[in-house]
Amino acid sequence: MSRLLAMKGLLEANGIPAVIQGDNMARMFTPLLVKPGLWVYLDSQAGEARALLEDPDYEVVERVDVAAFHAAGEESEEGRSMLNRALLKMGFYALLILIAMFLLIQLLRWLATG
Repeated sequence: MSRLLAMKGLLEANGIPAVIQGDNMARMFTPLLVKPGLWVYLDSQAGEARALLEDPDYEVVERVDVAAFHAAGEESEEGRSMLNRALLKMGFYALLILIAMFLLIQLLRWLATG
């Protein structure tokens, strides 16, 4: 794992945003099935990432601002999170309305037969 962290650090220090996948709680439950791996976010940087990992002195041409890249990702995560909460609330209210309608129909049926 420390090797992956060092490789990720090298990539990001040279303007290539990266992430270590497979290093989460699921790994605790399936340690033999899930092996962590290093992934580059931008497909266009994959070749340069390989070159840099093979030769730490390689000069990356397509550098990006890694901090800005991750900040933009966090902003989009916040937006998705807000959307998810709104959709959950709408689903909850729709469920409440359906239950109320079902109960109302049952009450009307009971009153009609009684």
